[in-house]
Amino acid sequence: MLHDIIHDMEPDERFRYAQLLGHLASVDNNISRIEMAFYEQRLGATLLAPERREQLREQLNQPLNLDTHLAKMKPRSIKMALRDICLMTMADREIDDSERAVLHKVAQAAGLSASHVDNLLKWTIKGFHWMQEGYDALDIYPGLS
Repeated sequence: MLHDIIHDMEPDERFRYAQLLGHLASVDNNISRIEMAFYEQRLGATLLAPERREQLREQLNQPLNLDTHLAKMKPRSIKMALRDICLMTMADREIDDSERAVLHKVAQAAGLSASHVDNLLKWTIKGFHWMQEGYDALDIYPGLS
């Protein structure tokens, strides 16, 4: 696993981070299998107790007041969440208008601009290509058995 700093956040901040990811996953009222897999992966990175992770799963598809939620978060945590919601948004290779609106609102809350979002999305695409190179080196083709 690649080094990450999510676990360095305070537990309550990690919980809010995960709530934000859950909100994005469900904002289009359709959580794809790949989005759910990514969400679960990031939940693991939070190192939250199993009971807290279960609370987060139960909150999926429930409304979240994004402005209030972001106001409770630290800027650094919002930036980490923005990075990961960009990854999650691109996991199904599609960004709809509701997802894009959340990305921009989160960026703004962290003091970032739309160009930061665009740069993160470009970084995400580069990462997908990098991962594909690993599959190619092994003659593994995702989606094919």
